Amino acid sequence: MHELAQEQPAVLSVAEALQLVGSALSRASFYSALSRGEIPHRRVGRRILIPRVRFLQWLEASDSSPVQK
Repeated sequence: MHELAQEQPAVLSVAEALQLVGSALSRASFYSALSRGEIPHRRVGRRILIPRVRFLQWLEASDSSPVQK
């Protein structure tokens, strides 16, 4: 098995995902994107679990648009 996969959890909490995006999204914007279904996630009871691999893929896909000058 891949060593990095063993060291990283399979899912992220909202707080952990927010740390990964840094200041690119506010907490409110992040929750809005979750409620719109833009960010891959699953609800388990009251908890929101974000699959790490799918979240990172979402981040990469979101960053693919060219920057307008």
